[in-house]
Amino acid sequence: MKVIKNEDINTALINEKRIYLSGNLKEVNKIEHIQTDGYEMGISNYDKFTCERAHYHLYNFEFNYVLEGTVKVYIFSEKKEYILKNGDLFLIEPNMVYISKAIANTKVLFTKNPGGNDKVLTPEYEENIKDWMANW
Repeated sequence: MKVIKNEDINTALINEKRIYLSGNLKEVNKIEHIQTDGYEMGISNYDKFTCERAHYHLYNFEFNYVLEGTVKVYIFSEKKEYILKNGDLFLIEPNMVYISKAIANTKVLFTKNPGGNDKVLTPEYEENIKDWMANW
């Protein structure tokens, strides 16, 4: 059995925006992760207001579970904003262009299946949503 202890996760999150708990990682990670193929899991840690860039995933299904705080997600194809809080789970499907932002002290557990870095930035989508990106 493989284990990552709570103390190790919390220590790794002190100065990190994102840590991976499992996956076949190509980049350095701040915690000893569990090596897996075909699946990734990690935690995004937003210690201050943060807006992620507009993007989509080529092949990953990304499940997100809000551990603490609040996240807003805007789905461009739906022209709709979602507000997600502690305990909410949401799924971003492949090729779904979206943008997200989080208030300070938000933590989100994410999983990606099948895993791997398939993020494609879409800055052209940000032109008409700059006010949304800058403010809560």
